[in-house]
Amino acid sequence: RRCPGRAHTMASVMSPGEASAVSGPSASASFGCAVCGASFGGRNALFRHLRRQASCGEQGGLVAIDQEDAAKAQGAENKSTPQQQEKKKKPKKEDTEHKKLNLETRPETYAEELAVKVAAVWTLFGGLALQLPEPEVFESPPDHYRMRCEFDIWQDHRGPSYTMFSGKERVQIQHYPMGTKLISEKLMPVLLDVLRREEVLRLRLFQVNFHTTLHGDGLVGLLYHTPYNRPERRAKEERRQAEKQARELLEASIDRGVVAERCEERGGDAVEGEVDQEEEGQQDKEATSAAAIDDCPLTEAWTSAAERLSAALGGASVVGHSRGRRAVVGRPWVEERLRVAGVAEPLRYRQIEGCFSQPNGEVAQHMLGWARAVARADDGAVGSAGPARGDDLLELYCGNGNFAVGLAPCFRQVLATELVKGLVDAAIRNASDNGVANITLARVSAEELGQALQGTRSFQRMSHIDISAFELRTVLVDPPRAGLGAEVAEFVATFDRIVYISCNPETMHVDLKILCRTHELLRLAVFDQFPYTDHLEMGMLLVRRAT
Repeated sequence: RRCPGRAHTMASVMSPGEASAVSGPSASASFGCAVCGASFGGRNALFRHLRRQASCGEQGGLVAIDQEDAAKAQGAENKSTPQQQEKKKKPKKEDTEHKKLNLETRPETYAEELAVKVAAVWTLFGGLALQLPEPEVFESPPDHYRMRCEFDIWQDHRGPSYTMFSGKERVQIQHYPMGTKLISEKLMPVLLDVLRREEVLRLRLFQVNFHTTLHGDGLVGLLYHTPYNRPERRAKEERRQAEKQARELLEASIDRGVVAERCEERGGDAVEGEVDQEEEGQQDKEATSAAAIDDCPLTEAWTSAAERLSAALGGASVVGHSRGRRAVVGRPWVEERLRVAGVAEPLRYRQIEGCFSQPNGEVAQHMLGWARAVARADDGAVGSAGPARGDDLLELYCGNGNFAVGLAPCFRQVLATELVKGLVDAAIRNASDNGVANITLARVSAEELGQALQGTRSFQRMSHIDISAFELRTVLVDPPRAGLGAEVAEFVATFDRIVYISCNPETMHVDLKILCRTHELLRLAVFDQFPYTDHLEMGMLLVRRAT
């Protein structure tokens, strides 16, 4: 940003020709000191000279300008409000205390710790004016329960190691008993061993993600830093700017004729926008080309080393990521097979690398079994069988179809929504793999679906769906930690039956203040997805009160 005071100072210490060169279009002219006659290649170099040489700076007016700037800054500070001045004086807050990182499992005290968490949730919801049913508690295995985990990679003279942060302190991870045995006993130690041998895999690596399944499938994600090739990138950008200026000069002379000619052909319609779109498309291609010169570590040599790593890991897939680019050895997904109470065959799910999936496979099976039972009937027992309901199910936030696929046999039809395209594609594939044909997917948000159902707005993404063909009486929601929010909660309250799965009891508590105006709580379940933490997931069945 040009500063008038500084520009004036430069003019005062340069010859008239040099001052003209600075203010004119050519920014590459040299800068000179009018006091001692020294020449400099840039404005910053000139100012450094004026500050170092007291005589030049004083005669050239730089000292006066610095004093003027200081006076202006003092004046601006005096104009600030007392509240702003007080805020500036406040000392920095001390770092908040953080809980010590504890990755050890405690099977001998697991049941006791879970009981404390359940009691805390009971106390939280006890403040609401409703009768709480006896909670159904679903436990986790006390160790080796996490299907997914991620670690930072720290590299020093001793080689690479896994680390996590406890506050600001970096903690080295020697073993991880919370992870599945495939992670803790196979993938983690073998990966470190291979990294020590394969420099091409180790260079610029900063994070590792592990993803496994109960079925025994495994995937390792490797995340890399990619430094810019700055000199080459700068030269490329300069060439691009020069070509752009030349093109603009050429187009300025012909655009008027081109536009007039097109307007004549179309009976006077303005088509200037087409010229702009063509130029923007060309610029996008040039920007992509400029980005391509970055030094990406995902080379052919990397692929060869990743293939050796995959073989050492027993066939686990390896996926490399670097600045939006991806290289895959194997598959960018894993297959999970869940055994759900009341379902004869395991349910097969394709879980996409980098997308959400349930982190505790055993608890995910319990959640599906409970949701199937309460969705089919208010008093349905987990594992019970029976005919499908005569009405339909709506699921919001369906993800990869985890609940939609499991609950589809319990309903006539299922309408499911999801915004992430990768998850929508996975949900379609998962439904097909399990032979489920009564699921219709809509790529819209919960708010947009509410507008479509109320007829206040239509969406092109739902043009293939006949909303009137659905008899939606039951809705299943599994929102993110932020909860439903007031708008979606009001929409959900329009349904007769609500199956609410929550990963955050506190936001669920807020949403219940809206839902319980019209519905009563019939079933309550807790799922211990993350043992030895304060986290507890919950499930509720709410049914509209009789009027």
